[in-house]
Amino acid sequence: MKKVILPILVLALTASISAGESSFMNEDLDSLISQYDKETLTAISNELVKLASEEEGMGEFDLASGHYTRAIKIREAIGMSEHKSFASIQYLASLAHSKAGNFCEASTFAKKASEGFRQHGITKFEQKANVEHKEYARVCAVVAFR
Repeated sequence: MKKVILPILVLALTASISAGESSFMNEDLDSLISQYDKETLTAISNELVKLASEEEGMGEFDLASGHYTRAIKIREAIGMSEHKSFASIQYLASLAHSKAGNFCEASTFAKKASEGFRQHGITKFEQKANVEHKEYARVCAVVAFR
């Protein structure tokens, strides 16, 4: 049953990203979180990350950014924000946002990823994410100034 539900849910989330409807996205996520258990929501989050990675490979950075953001929101809602994978997804989201030209969002995700990597003692990625956070923040400031 779960094998049938997951693709349908991911497809519905993808459709709302494609439509660019953030309020619909929040309602969708709230509905998902209230209806499914932690295991299913983790699987949905994992599928969103996988889909985002595939979209990045096709150059669909806006779609990938949305899927990473949804995966992060699901993990936050089910209490997985302290898990190592959470920082990794934030880092991936920062990369996708930067490639999509959303440097302010990229900066925010890179900073959070750096903090998460630090909590887990992953120094190499902490430093990399921190450097990227600063680079994205500079570009964000320039874009905002215009």
